[in-house]
Amino acid sequence: MLAAVLWQQGPARAGDLEDCKSGIAEKVESGCTAVIKAQASSVDDRTTAYVNRSRFFANHAKPDLSLKDADAAIALNPRSALAPSARAYAHQRSGRFDQAIADFTAAAQLEPGNPGIWTSRGLIKNEQKAWAEARADFDKAIALRQDFAPAYIGRARGYIETAELDKALSDLNTAISINPAALNAFFLRAVVYRRQGNVDKAIDDVTRAIAQAPQPDQAAFLARAELFVAKGDYARAIADFDQLLTLLPGNAEIQRQRQAAVAMQAALAKVRDAPGAAPPPAMLPQAAMPPPATAGAAPSGTALDQAKLLLAQKRLPEALARLDTVLSGDPRNEQALRLRAIALMALNRIADSQKDIDDLIKLKPNDGSLLALRAMAEIRASQPELALADINRAISVDPNNALAYLGRGTIERAEGKLKEALADLDRSIAIDAKDSAAFAERGQTYMALNQLDKALADYDQAIVLNPLNDTARAARGLALLAKGNSAEGLLDIKNALDRSPNNQLAQVGQGLAMLVSGQYDRSIVALNQLVGKPGGLDTLARLWRARAYLGRKDADSAMADLNVVLARQPANVDALLLRGIAWSAKRDYAKALDDLSAAIAQRETVEGYFARAKAYEAQSIPGKAEKDYERATELRPTSVFDVLAQTESKQKIKQLSKQLPCGSAQAAANAACL
Repeated sequence: MLAAVLWQQGPARAGDLEDCKSGIAEKVESGCTAVIKAQASSVDDRTTAYVNRSRFFANHAKPDLSLKDADAAIALNPRSALAPSARAYAHQRSGRFDQAIADFTAAAQLEPGNPGIWTSRGLIKNEQKAWAEARADFDKAIALRQDFAPAYIGRARGYIETAELDKALSDLNTAISINPAALNAFFLRAVVYRRQGNVDKAIDDVTRAIAQAPQPDQAAFLARAELFVAKGDYARAIADFDQLLTLLPGNAEIQRQRQAAVAMQAALAKVRDAPGAAPPPAMLPQAAMPPPATAGAAPSGTALDQAKLLLAQKRLPEALARLDTVLSGDPRNEQALRLRAIALMALNRIADSQKDIDDLIKLKPNDGSLLALRAMAEIRASQPELALADINRAISVDPNNALAYLGRGTIERAEGKLKEALADLDRSIAIDAKDSAAFAERGQTYMALNQLDKALADYDQAIVLNPLNDTARAARGLALLAKGNSAEGLLDIKNALDRSPNNQLAQVGQGLAMLVSGQYDRSIVALNQLVGKPGGLDTLARLWRARAYLGRKDADSAMADLNVVLARQPANVDALLLRGIAWSAKRDYAKALDDLSAAIAQRETVEGYFARAKAYEAQSIPGKAEKDYERATELRPTSVFDVLAQTESKQKIKQLSKQLPCGSAQAAANAACL
């Protein structure tokens, strides 16, 4: 139950109390019991022990013992909000909702500023279908703490039940932006999308919920199977039914649904043609696209009207044919030229797109939107100098040109000017908060700054705004892989590649997945396809390939990649860090320390301090080594590489603590000194 994790506890201490508070089933009961029985335990510690053991019993179907411990906690410390909260949880687990609400009310009186208590009471009111009363509790929790994701999730559940789907969607988007790993938020958002008729979005969210679940979730697999059936994707529905039958063997209802899906698949196979899939259009910023049209509507009216509708529906070749017809009779038709330029750019026919935009700018030399559009084409054509000139002209004409700031931020990120890029992308989003491409670009900038949580929030928002933004989807997969969420990251990579096999970000993601799983040779083969290719991913591919080379003990090859990156971006933090590691592998510790110190000066990372500590240790500078190892244990890991480095740093500190300084009598006797 969500309520079990919402109450605050005091700081952990060593020994039995630490076991009691650990959450590890094998330790909690014995640790809490030892604290309760110890005469020297303080009132606060014994209260905590009763509370934690009460929750343990409640979670292990021992309601009487749970209630007994909660009562003991209340008797011992009547001023503790934890005690009535524990009893409320015991009542809740036994279905005694009125008693649970009464205890949470008492806890709220003792600690009115705790959003977890209000949220817990709201969750029970949701179970009672008292939606308005529950909403009031969630409103109170959010007023106390605006970044409290469980309150938004609880409130969204009520909005779903009262058919206020837009409000539910807003709350769930907020919860996911706060906590990208909020499994319940994805599941509930899938419910919203299903009720809105957006099956693809619903499938995407249920899939993310499945990927994050600590163990197979039967309800989630069943929901996704039913969504696949609704979409007509019977092969994937059958696969999910098969998964369910491994969890619930012999379940007659699931077997029946599976048989129905198999029958429908067979029937459709007899009549369905299999047309070749056209290559997907390139992702364009919202500002570059025409106004939305009704999906599925039939083109009608003039050829220009038909082209607008087809372009909005992403039926690009058909739109292009209509526009060619218009322009063959009227070569200076401004609207047709603009739409054809957009269609050509989306089809990656950049030179043809530029020609149309040039013709338009001859007609309207001071049109800021056209200048920004031409800059986007120039960025695609790897002409950053021309693009910057157009962007600066566009901004001078229109200081609120969101597309121009997006273009400039894109160029700055590619050049490694990350702070400048972030400022421009923030400005672009402030002007137009509905542009999926801007959020995707800012996400990539945050990722380059090693701020993966912020990157994930932006990628999520980009996909909410445009579910077909596979740039954001593939980039989100990369970020999740870098954080160590392999299952969820690979899912995004696979989904992006399913729609676009040539998606370069997704291809980089494949290389990263192999890298983090220790498949260095396969990672190098995958990344070789991207190194030196146009598309702006050469730097990222070289950085990951350098890691793979280092994993394979090939420091020279890693060094070659890193030198290429640093020749372009001398201050690239990741390249400096990795080159420092490569110098250490080559035993050139002076150069290693120069690079590692330069990287740390720009951005402190666990991996950076760990690598520098190893270099100091190799040079027999134990004081500095130990200091860096300690710093590596203090920082919060932000990547899977940081996690590994922090684990090794803790082991190193233990090893060093067993050694004694040289020159002491004890050291002489022990023959173990630094």
